[in-house]
Amino acid sequence: MQQPELGRRLTALRKERNLTQEELVEKSHVSVRTIQRIEAGEVLPRMSTVKILLEALGERYESFSAESPQVKETQINILPHAGRNTVLVAALAGTVYLVSQIILAGMDIFWITGDHDWGFVLNAIYTGFTVVMVASYILFARGFLVLSTVFENTLLKAVTYMLMVATVGMGVLDITSLSAVDVESLGIPYAMAAVLFGALGIVFGVALIRLQDSMGELSRIAGMLEIVMGGMLVTVVLFFVSYVILIPAVVVEILVLYRGYEYLSRSEPSNG
Repeated sequence: MQQPELGRRLTALRKERNLTQEELVEKSHVSVRTIQRIEAGEVLPRMSTVKILLEALGERYESFSAESPQVKETQINILPHAGRNTVLVAALAGTVYLVSQIILAGMDIFWITGDHDWGFVLNAIYTGFTVVMVASYILFARGFLVLSTVFENTLLKAVTYMLMVATVGMGVLDITSLSAVDVESLGIPYAMAAVLFGALGIVFGVALIRLQDSMGELSRIAGMLEIVMGGMLVTVVLFFVSYVILIPAVVVEILVLYRGYEYLSRSEPSNG
């Protein structure tokens, strides 16, 4: 279905439900600017955004698109039950990732300011938490891969894969640094890692902001926090200060994933 017909039909449906644009924003979490542009026929939204609006309006997508074969052909392929479970597991894994990052940050500070020779026990504890951090991040990131597919966000998919690889590399660096003889020699690799994660974080933030039309204001907030944190990491000197932003950023990202899970749970695959 092309514009402006789509905009006219959505506007008529919203008015039939006696909803204002602001009330539709509250029900759908789609930004008011996006709704205004769709109804005005200024943009042709993704099918995922149309589905969200229709769900908020209490209209089945199949019924709405039945009059237009063109819409049925471009219908988004909602992921199966396994995809929804992946997003839910990702939200839970995000909590584990955040806790492990906080613990590791505290241990890093203790290691830098204290005796570098921890011995077997502390090294084993640090290594264990690092493995947990990396594994939980991989599970956490998989949720964003699902959202990138559902909402056709190629930038989010690409940067998420890069962050997964970078996090594994960072885990290896952290573990091997425990046995470093010359601590000062670690400055350069950690500075490079900070710049890399900062740059990727900024791109990740931009990708999250692009989810705003589908996932609402939470995506924009998460994106802005990631951009701020990425900017701090790029400076290198603000590396540890960035942990202050990490906590709210991950919390909001967990909420974004949970909202994505709710959306996928409401959406049933079309059988014909």
